[in-house]
Amino acid sequence: MVKKHGLGKYRTPFGEWLDDMNKTSVEFAEESGVHRNTIDALANQKGYGARKPTMDKVLKAAKAIDPGATYEKLFPPM
Repeated sequence: MVKKHGLGKYRTPFGEWLDDMNKTSVEFAEESGVHRNTIDALANQKGYGARKPTMDKVLKAAKAIDPGATYEKLFPPM
């Protein structure tokens, strides 16, 4: 489910998770080793899919912040 956030900006569940964790895409990009543009796309574009190694980095960094983070929670099927 994609929701509006802030000033009409759509956020994916991953984007909402970033907001809940008070993380910016720049901060999360530095922590995960994934380019900021990829993090922005994952947070804002419905149906955007990155390569598996990239998603593994994102999930590893997410679990370091929130041990309850799972792939299914952050990137549910649309």
